[in-house]
Amino acid sequence: MSKKKQPVSQRPGSGAPQNPAPRPSAPPTQRTQPVVTIPPRPSAPTASDLPIERTPVAWWPLLALAAIGVLIYANTFGHQYALDDIAAIGQNLFVKNGLKGLPDLMRTEFWHFSNISLGYYRPLSLITFALEQEFFGDKHPEYSHQINAVLYGLTGLSIGALLQKWLPGKTVMAFLIGLAFITHPIHTEIVANIKGRDELLSFLFISLMLLTYWKQLEAKTSFWYQGPTSDMALGGVLTVFNVVGGWVIGSSLLVNSFGATAGGVIGVLVMAGLSTTWVGLACASLYFAFLSKESSIVSLALIPAMQYWFARRNVVRSMVSLWPFLIIAAVFFYQKKQMIGTLSGNPPTDWANYPYAILNTKTSTMFKFFVWYIKLLILPHPLVYDYSYNVIPTGGKSDLLSWLGFFSMIGLIVLTWIGFRRRTLWGFGLFWFFVTMAPGLGFIYSRGGILAERFLYAAVMGFAFVLVWAVQALVEKLGVAKPKEDVPSEPAGTLAARPSLAMNYLPLAAILAVVCGLYSFKTVTRNPDWENNFVLFNSALPYAPTSCQVQRHVANEWIEKGLKERAKIDTANSRLVRYQTKPDSVKKYQAMLGEYNKETSKYARWALDHLQESCRIYPNFGESYFSMAYVFQRITPNVDSAKYYYKQTIRAASSYAPAYNNLGVIYQNEGKYQLASYYYNKSMEVNPAYQDGKNNYAALKKATGLDVRFLPDSVIRAN
Repeated sequence: MSKKKQPVSQRPGSGAPQNPAPRPSAPPTQRTQPVVTIPPRPSAPTASDLPIERTPVAWWPLLALAAIGVLIYANTFGHQYALDDIAAIGQNLFVKNGLKGLPDLMRTEFWHFSNISLGYYRPLSLITFALEQEFFGDKHPEYSHQINAVLYGLTGLSIGALLQKWLPGKTVMAFLIGLAFITHPIHTEIVANIKGRDELLSFLFISLMLLTYWKQLEAKTSFWYQGPTSDMALGGVLTVFNVVGGWVIGSSLLVNSFGATAGGVIGVLVMAGLSTTWVGLACASLYFAFLSKESSIVSLALIPAMQYWFARRNVVRSMVSLWPFLIIAAVFFYQKKQMIGTLSGNPPTDWANYPYAILNTKTSTMFKFFVWYIKLLILPHPLVYDYSYNVIPTGGKSDLLSWLGFFSMIGLIVLTWIGFRRRTLWGFGLFWFFVTMAPGLGFIYSRGGILAERFLYAAVMGFAFVLVWAVQALVEKLGVAKPKEDVPSEPAGTLAARPSLAMNYLPLAAILAVVCGLYSFKTVTRNPDWENNFVLFNSALPYAPTSCQVQRHVANEWIEKGLKERAKIDTANSRLVRYQTKPDSVKKYQAMLGEYNKETSKYARWALDHLQESCRIYPNFGESYFSMAYVFQRITPNVDSAKYYYKQTIRAASSYAPAYNNLGVIYQNEGKYQLASYYYNKSMEVNPAYQDGKNNYAALKKATGLDVRFLPDSVIRAN
């Protein structure tokens, strides 16, 4: 006996009454909402609302989004390492070890070799860097840039399929939402910077989690390989990846308990078992998203949201479906605590990167940044790699932007609730925006951190939903598009056979083509700024002259150039000694020395100018004082000035180990071995992991037997 069917739900915003049974789509005579709404799905029997109707996917939007994603970043393929790439790759000894370093990468914090504890456990991106080091070496960053672009293209492929699942019969609209996401220039910091791979992988696996769980909602069989042949490619690729990942993870995490081989086998068995069903593949994707970036935790909110908005499930059933993902989250955070010993880390008290905690203006500045983030979504210009103190002055009770941000946030939260109740497309976009912006806003609210463009990476998707809805609403209001030509819930790909429907989308597509064309142009022209540190840092100066960090970064690039000129001077001097009996050679090297000294002095002067400006912006910026001292120690030798600025560094940042070490080097060169030993010991005291201090201390102790841990203040002041 067949079960009685529920009535079919009408589209959100439709004023028509509910029909007793599904009918071929026909436009109503009147509408109170724009046509950009979520299509209905046939209702399921009362005993269960699953499976939902399976939606076929057109391949051309997926391939187009993937190709565009790769092509707009093709001009980064020849770039070098820049910004955080150096610390994440060049200075990470475990990454440099290639395959041998994988077990260590699974057990250490992301910034382990930077001697800070931020509580970041993100081994997956570091593992990919180690693999690149193993197969390509450390002299080929172009391969890493190409891999970033390919991962971005794969993200376009994944979201293209997901959007068509969510918007059946609206292939063009789904494509335009994906296009607005993939071309947005705010993503340059993520894709053009190799270190941004943690964000790339995190969002890619979040999208795969949502896509595979959606397939679970559509599935009529228990195992994915028993389903349609069109699912074989996705299920098979993810299964292979999961099994390989299971070996790497198991052999790394369980090596001490079971040995590398047994641990790898256990990891393979667990991942292979998970990979037999779509929900298992979704859980595995979430786990890999966590391994990419722990802030992926916010994506849990998107799982019930997509079911409520697009699968038409009720809130209770949507929330209940979270239980396997909550288990994965608990497993990951237990693993994180076991591996690095902390869940939150110990962020430094740092004016440059955490100024609003020191100023006690975290909440007001969060509201101020909220306005900045919305502005960057709508008008992504100018783009700056660094928003350190004092690019954006602190918020406060008397700050107008803080109040504007407060009322804007309240207003958008209210709109999100209205959109939730009505299940509107723009409501889902706002919900997505708030969920994915939570880590960025939380970084300010909890730690007093600075604004960063990377926090907008996933949030752009929510903006894309709102943008496409707004443009469609506008063209309808202007009478350019005819509401009666709404797209029915037909299989994707039939649009090409419906010229009238294609024409209905023409105004929307034309406007979005202009917007996305401008976005693409901005992306392509922004990419060259990420070529290397020198270009990147100097590109920020016109737009962030009040950043103490940008000023210091630019100065350090001039210091690097000055060091190269100093090396030329040393070489020329050694050759003068060698060829002093040859007048022609002496004359040549003397002329070269004059030119080298001129260039060295110029670079030193430019570096000091920027460092002085950095200290004017932030008078207690220890790292800027350190760079000043380094100029006087290595480029334009002046021992007294070098000592003075190293001591200024210690006064401003008493835990900055390199300052103690370099003072020790100066005193050792002067023959003041007790002072040298004292300062080497101090460098290890403030940072027990500081290797240069350890090496210099050991060498001096071996040569002199000294191990000075205390000196009277009078001796220290006198020197």
